Amino acid sequence: MNTTLVVAFLRQRFTSPMRVGLLLLVTVFPLGAVAIIGQFSILSGIAAPVALILAAGAIGQEVSSGTLQLLLARPVTRPSYLLSRWCGASVGAFGITMVVHAMAVLVLLLRGTPPAPLEVLRQLLDAGCAIGGHAAVLIMLSTLAGGLGDLGLYVATFFVNQMLSGLASFKNWDWLQRLTNEVQGVLGPQLSWAWLTHGGAPSWFAIVSWASTVALALAVGIARLNRRELSYGAD
Repeated sequence: MNTTLVVAFLRQRFTSPMRVGLLLLVTVFPLGAVAIIGQFSILSGIAAPVALILAAGAIGQEVSSGTLQLLLARPVTRPSYLLSRWCGASVGAFGITMVVHAMAVLVLLLRGTPPAPLEVLRQLLDAGCAIGGHAAVLIMLSTLAGGLGDLGLYVATFFVNQMLSGLASFKNWDWLQRLTNEVQGVLGPQLSWAWLTHGGAPSWFAIVSWASTVALALAVGIARLNRRELSYGAD
């Protein structure tokens, strides 16, 4: 990982008006709902969208614009570049998520209904795992398509998988339901830390599944980027 690349990536993301607007959209409204309804759990769904917004086009846009060709002319390896993009998206998304959660805790404190510390910790750990997983998958897709094509691939696969899942439920096709569940797990690797608040022990199978999915996505992305022709006439 290259710290300079991570900082440059975050600066690029947070100076994009479109991305900042989308980030505000997916964070301010849930935060407002927390203030109105008073339920901290409302924020449990913001991590993945934040990660997708920051990771979208992380590599594809630079390949299409020719920026990556210039960058790799310097002593920067392709695996280091890809991992720096993943770390940048993950760190940025988790930082935003932490700020939003801190604001929600403050709001609930003012309402006199503060969340339990363990619940806050659990939700942040869930968010961190969701962010790392979604960012890894989108970074991998970004090596396959130029521009924001990675986001298009993600959304198209997601909706096709949802339709197939509905078909599986309607037809009672267990094999198809299992397949769509596996695809959903690959599209959005998540790891639940509910055992912190509900008692019991962590699921090592779930931990290994999440870690292997993230590692595989990054490995495929690195392999694809290493094989990709990055001459100015390539795209």
